[in-house]
Amino acid sequence: MFLLKAEEQHRLIRRFADILVPGGRLLFTSTVEPHVWNDVMTGMESISLGVEEYVRQLSAVGISVKSEYEDEGQNHYFDALKADQNV
Repeated sequence: MFLLKAEEQHRLIRRFADILVPGGRLLFTSTVEPHVWNDVMTGMESISLGVEEYVRQLSAVGISVKSEYEDEGQNHYFDALKADQNV
C-alpha cells in the first residue's frame, strides 16, 4: 500500500470497501504520523498518510476502526470492520 501514491491509496481503500462483505475485517499497519521514505527492498518512495487520514478514509467508505495497537517495533496496527448492513 505504501508504494502507492496518495490518490491510489484512496482508490485502494474504496476497493477494500467494495470487496469486504458486511462484517468483514481488515487488518493493516501504518506509521502514526504522515511519513515519506524510501522502501529498503525496492528503493521506491513509500508514503504513509498517517493514522488520522487512514481512519477518516476508512470511515468515509463504511469501515470502522475497532481497535489500534503498536507492537514492540513501533508498527501501528488498525483492526477495522466493514459495517454490517443489517444493523
